[in-house]
Amino acid sequence: SNYTDVAAEMGARYIPLRDLDEFVSSDLDVIVVAVSIVSFEDTIRDLVPHLQRMIETTGSCPLIVDVLSVKDHARKILLDNLPIECDVLCTHPMFGPDSAKHSW
Repeated sequence: SNYTDVAAEMGARYIPLRDLDEFVSSDLDVIVVAVSIVSFEDTIRDLVPHLQRMIETTGSCPLIVDVLSVKDHARKILLDNLPIECDVLCTHPMFGPDSAKHSW
C-alpha cells in the first residue's frame, strides 16, 4: 500500500520498508517497529546493516521503539541484534493514560 498522501496530510513522510536505505538515511530520530511477532526478528535483522552504515556516517542511531504485546521476546531480539549505539524502548500497544486507570 502507498500511504504517501495520508502521511503528507499528517505532516509526515511515508517511505516503504522495501527501500531501507532511503528509510534509514532520512535523518530519523525514532523508528517505531510495528510489525507482527512473526516478522519482528527478520525486520530487526534487515534494519541492522542500514543502522550500522548510519552510525558509521553520522555517529548516531535513532531510538528504536517496539510495540509488540510481549516484552521479553522483543527485548532479547533488540539487544541481541542492534548495534550497541542504538537506544531501545519496549512499549505495549495498549499503553496509555487509561490503561491502568482502575488497576492497583
